[in-house]
Amino acid sequence: MNVAGAVAPWLARVEHLDDVGAGTRVVVGCSGGADSLALLALARARGLDVVAVYVDHGLRSGTTHDVAVVRAAAAAVGADVRVAAVAIDARANVEARARDARYAALESAADDAGAATILVAHTRDDQAETVLLALLRGSGTTGLAGMPAVRGRIRRPLLGLRRADTHELCARLGWAPAADPMNEDLRHRRVWLRREVIPQLERGARRDLVEVLARQAAVLRADDDLLGELAAAHDPCDADALAALPPALASRVVRNWLGSPPASAATVAAVLAVARGERRAAEMPGGRRVERARARLHLVEADAAPPDPAPLRLPGRAAFGAVAVEAWIEHAPPVAWPDGRECAVVDAERVGATASVRAAVAGERFRPLGRGGSKLVRDALVEAGVPAARRAASPVVSAGADAAVPADSALWVVGYRVDDRVRVTTHTRRYLWLSVEPF
Repeated sequence: MNVAGAVAPWLARVEHLDDVGAGTRVVVGCSGGADSLALLALARARGLDVVAVYVDHGLRSGTTHDVAVVRAAAAAVGADVRVAAVAIDARANVEARARDARYAALESAADDAGAATILVAHTRDDQAETVLLALLRGSGTTGLAGMPAVRGRIRRPLLGLRRADTHELCARLGWAPAADPMNEDLRHRRVWLRREVIPQLERGARRDLVEVLARQAAVLRADDDLLGELAAAHDPCDADALAALPPALASRVVRNWLGSPPASAATVAAVLAVARGERRAAEMPGGRRVERARARLHLVEADAAPPDPAPLRLPGRAAFGAVAVEAWIEHAPPVAWPDGRECAVVDAERVGATASVRAAVAGERFRPLGRGGSKLVRDALVEAGVPAARRAASPVVSAGADAAVPADSALWVVGYRVDDRVRVTTHTRRYLWLSVEPF
């Protein structure tokens, strides 16, 4: 079979493969449909070392035939074949669940095959349908920009081809693509758009709507990429700076920060309200929340358990969760005294040679320097502006067995102040410095 000759009319329209050299191993997602078979042939005509991966979602029978179609086409062009089975919960949002499982399977197959690139067979028609789906969901710029041609190691070389092109290419090769019955089921929104909505709109507009939507997606993609670059230059945790940004840019900064799946408009608005100080916290899907403390935003994971206590030699260093406490000794008093929040100085003799870094204990009290009397450690953390969801894991430096205070009592509530019983006095000869920093 002269594959190169058969696919020649379409080969020049394959995009985003110019930097993938001949002989490079790639994974091609291949369902046995016309689009993926066309991509398989075009990739081989480009001289790529192709591994065709069929992902079986387990949602229907008849996949044995589909696999046979893929194997026959791969054999005809000299490509390897692998089959990946995934499990999908068919009770809700089947299309999204199947998509996520499919991409995860392709990523895993690429790792196993040693492939740096994954090719998927979305065409210009698919792009138009994606834009309309985003419009129906009320998506912002990112959704209306459609599918990117390149994201990570995923590439979509056929976004310049129409679905009719892939069917004609298969016909020239004498291939009979597999037919997925789900592509005829109008209960799936994409199928409904493809079969009913787009044809009706084209009749009314008397235009090729696919080309219009694809061009619109390309324009918005350029805008979206620029907005993404601008957003990357801003710190999402700086509440005041975030609140001062133009709304479109601030929204993008928040979405980038919160990650996948993309945050809804309501979620973004809630986070920006926290940044402006209009509310104390915003709940996120999945149990996460965003809180503001000391002009910083904190993204708190759901049910975050406090880290295990960490021993601290004096002098020395100990890691506790996302921070590290460092201790060192000076033999002269400080030239400038620290504020006691992120750096503190105490009497080394009264602290002793060992300590530990741990979370606060419920009901625990200490004697804050200069305050007189005792105070609940949790109340001190509230006063220090530590977000509620972080207080259970906020670091406390506690006394060792050789301290001049009861063992395991709080010596320093990080972010607040030290205990009065280990304060520096006129009798102090060795000055123990304590400092906390991100780990």
